[in-house]
Amino acid sequence: MKTITSVMYSVLFPAIFLFIGFNYTTCLAQNNAMQIKIGTYDSRVVFIAYVNSDYFIQQNTEWHEEGEKIMQSNDTVKKIEAFYRVMTEQYLMHQRGFSNGSTASILALVKDRLPGIAKDEGVVVIISKWELTFADPAAEIVDLTMKVAQLYNPKGDFERTAGEIAKMDPIPLEELTMDEQIEMWKQFETIYLGKK
Repeated sequence: MKTITSVMYSVLFPAIFLFIGFNYTTCLAQNNAMQIKIGTYDSRVVFIAYVNSDYFIQQNTEWHEEGEKIMQSNDTVKKIEAFYRVMTEQYLMHQRGFSNGSTASILALVKDRLPGIAKDEGVVVIISKWELTFADPAAEIVDLTMKVAQLYNPKGDFERTAGEIAKMDPIPLEELTMDEQIEMWKQFETIYLGKK
């Protein structure tokens, strides 16, 4: 009995401790090797890229043509509905361009190309930097703003404008009022509904 116990203490237990120690250090090495990378973008810059793209020009042209037909009609309900859409879109544009409004609907236009950026940059997610409320300090944050923005093939003075916007803090959403939309509605009532 003493022989079995002494063999266990002298051979088996050290082997078990070595096995556990080896596996523990291997796990630590693997955890360190698999650092999580999170891709972020400034949604304001992405929005400016969209506004300077053919995507926006095409959508704006379609909306303008549709709106012109409605405004020439005698259908007051359709006029009001169209104007509500214009006011809503204008308000969303201000949120996206000057604050931290969501760009999810415009990112849908290029979503099939986002996995390529993620793969190239080794990130597991791409999210607006304004929506990332917490990240573990061990996670690496990678700024993908210009790579995401370039998916729209922006034209004109995009890079200068993007640089200026990136230097500024976004206006808090709570400070973006509806004053402009209310004024637009008053003008609409006067012109198209005959209100004084």
